[in-house]
Amino acid sequence: MLGQPATAAPNGRIALADWGYLTTLEQGTDTSAGPGGAQAFDGFVTGLDVHLTAPHANLPAGSEIQVGYAEANVQAPAPKRQKPVAPSTPKGKRKGPAAPEPNHRHGSGPVLPGSPLNAQPKLGAPGYVFPVYGPVSFSDTYGAFRGDVPGNWHHGDDIFAPLGAPILACSDGIVFSIGWNTIGGNRLWLRDSAGNEFYYAHLSAFSPLAKNGRRVKAGEVLGFVGNTGDAAGTPTHLHFEIHPAGLIYLGYDGAVDPTQYLQAWQHLQDVRFEQVAGWVPAASVTDPAPKPAAILLQVSDISEASGLDPGSLQRAIAPRVPGGSDQNLLRALGYHPQDAGPGRG
Repeated sequence: MLGQPATAAPNGRIALADWGYLTTLEQGTDTSAGPGGAQAFDGFVTGLDVHLTAPHANLPAGSEIQVGYAEANVQAPAPKRQKPVAPSTPKGKRKGPAAPEPNHRHGSGPVLPGSPLNAQPKLGAPGYVFPVYGPVSFSDTYGAFRGDVPGNWHHGDDIFAPLGAPILACSDGIVFSIGWNTIGGNRLWLRDSAGNEFYYAHLSAFSPLAKNGRRVKAGEVLGFVGNTGDAAGTPTHLHFEIHPAGLIYLGYDGAVDPTQYLQAWQHLQDVRFEQVAGWVPAASVTDPAPKPAAILLQVSDISEASGLDPGSLQRAIAPRVPGGSDQNLLRALGYHPQDAGPGRG
């Protein structure tokens, strides 16, 4: 590194002069159990991860360059457990809010590899939120013809929103496969605690939270709406797909129609404004109410003040005396007409 030999140790950190540092063999694993005790493993490794703390080589401070990324995951089904429950036993209370689900489902039908799926399985994780913040429009285009994608059919829905609208994590989970491809442009994946995977494409840019292997919370900003990849020249939108855990074995064709899920999640109150306040474009803010901090008690119009009269600004911002004449007002301010002699007007 910089002409000197260096040992590549797992998660080793090496300084790069005064302009940055790199991490060698950056890696991490997650073996947390899924719902019902299902065993899961997620692991990733990056050969070199370069961070610029100052401008260098025509790149701004904060830039990150990843070289050689690999990721693997596997999930075993939860063991079947049958626990008898006495008729008098009250039902246990669910921890946390229940995840919204579609009000009705298509018939399950046969699973035909390579074709759109006629299924809407429960996802099983709590606390889903809509993946785009602010005003949006979308319709059910799942299964529509698309000549430049695998299978020639649309694997998700397009959510149209203003350029730069914040894109949110729809669930608690781990982000991975962040980067670029010719079809999706700037794209990323999110995996929730139940093993379901969500695909986001055509982003204009990523947020600092979009980092391979990073855990995020539902509602956190991952990036911003755009039209990169094969969406160039079209209205800005997010291409969004849902890949349930039980259909991951089908690969990319394991995507299901996201429309009813999106309709169930489309509640702006599910996301606290503080999570996106720093990212929202001014043009897309629909609630201009000020946050508690300062309260406006009084406003004064200083346009009547004259720049030629040093005392006029003080008189303009002084409180008005209800029911008083101009003379009383001037006296209340300690100003008397006789003071305005030659050279004082």
